[in-house]
Amino acid sequence: MPIFEAPAVRVQSSLITLATYFIQHAYLKPIIDFHTSEASFIPLDHPTTALYIRRDNGKKQTLVNVFDQDGNKAFTIERESSLSPVWSLFRYPNRQEVATIRAGFFLTAVDFHGRGVGMQHRKINSESGLTVGRLRTFYLDDGVKYAWTRGTKYLERFINPGGADEEVRERVAKVRLMRQWKFDYEMIIDESKTDVVPALATGFVCMMTFWGVGDITETVGPTKLAPKEEENVENQERETAEETTAEKNEKSQIPNLTLVVDSNNDADLIVEKV
Repeated sequence: MPIFEAPAVRVQSSLITLATYFIQHAYLKPIIDFHTSEASFIPLDHPTTALYIRRDNGKKQTLVNVFDQDGNKAFTIERESSLSPVWSLFRYPNRQEVATIRAGFFLTAVDFHGRGVGMQHRKINSESGLTVGRLRTFYLDDGVKYAWTRGTKYLERFINPGGADEEVRERVAKVRLMRQWKFDYEMIIDESKTDVVPALATGFVCMMTFWGVGDITETVGPTKLAPKEEENVENQERETAEETTAEKNEKSQIPNLTLVVDSNNDADLIVEKV
């Protein structure tokens, strides 16, 4: 029954947290994602967006705030009661509901809103095995398989899944626990490869039901992102404009020189400042 799902999820998350804590302190972290896949991996080299997902201090069980890399509120994830497994994802500043998230014990799924016919209900499935590891998988409107991994917390896009050495797993997002024992996560995303809303909604399900908060954390601070292309273009245009202005100023400071030669007298040099 739905009324028991949310408490069951909290118990499940606590057990995962404790198991992760002891596994990592026993230096057995590699077994969390142990698999023997022959797939090729494309690394997440150029993330473009960072989000910070934190429980609200005053409403820890019903409100989760999501901030961007500049500290502005970008989303909230809310539910009516701590007994409900259903959450709503709102985009700010206009508070537009963009997804409904079910993070239950028996069912995990996302319903997307306002994204066209091809992007509605998506179920999140569990998958495990020696060739894939431990995953939470789903499909988007491009028909491609996506999966969050257990230990490394990557969102991977599968090309030719099950194809042994012909399989390719492209990493398009990553989650990192910022503070041990706290619901405080960082998510970095390459928006050229996936959209923020599906990554955030499915990642939140994994935060609630799959990862726990027992990871050993390092106090390295937020991930530093490379400047966006638009910012680079603006900076280049600004530098070009400044150089042009400087050149004009230099030219305007060069005085005119006039040489007057008299056949009967010495030559005179006249300097005229513009």
